[in-house]
Amino acid sequence: MSKKMILLLSIIFAGLIIWGFRVYTVNAGVAKTYEIQSFKIGDSIKLDHAELKVIDFQYGEENNKNGDQSLPVKVAMEVMNTSNKDISVQRLIETKLAYGMDYYQTMEGEFEGEQLKKLSPNTSTQITLVYYVDPKYNDKSAKLYFDQSLYKKQVIDQYHHGKRYGIAVDL
Repeated sequence: MSKKMILLLSIIFAGLIIWGFRVYTVNAGVAKTYEIQSFKIGDSIKLDHAELKVIDFQYGEENNKNGDQSLPVKVAMEVMNTSNKDISVQRLIETKLAYGMDYYQTMEGEFEGEQLKKLSPNTSTQITLVYYVDPKYNDKSAKLYFDQSLYKKQVIDQYHHGKRYGIAVDL
């Protein structure tokens, strides 16, 4: 081989080593696995400054509005502030109801918006969310996924162990 070819191969090889090292350093702190901790209806779920229970899940009667069919699903939860200061748990109304890869969000239901923004210490409140889902999911099992901002400490702790973390309730 000529000296030019050896020099060219050496430069390419050095470039690959530098590129590989850069990829390794960029991805060194990234979580490599996912963990969704699942709970059941009635289980107590610890959040950063609160405790949450999903207390009821039920399907309603199928609706047919303007030719669109939907099935109302009610999810009732109770949340209690376990800290010694006022907290905001309003992110609970952003909870996702999922059937496999299909998920639903809602802003409908029964809850006190102001109380969710400023839940006093050692007090609890009930939240009922109403989702309108496709009727094909009638009596099918679902999962309820909570916003990670409600349990940031647990998310960060698991991230330091190489895991992406989430909390869900099997319905």
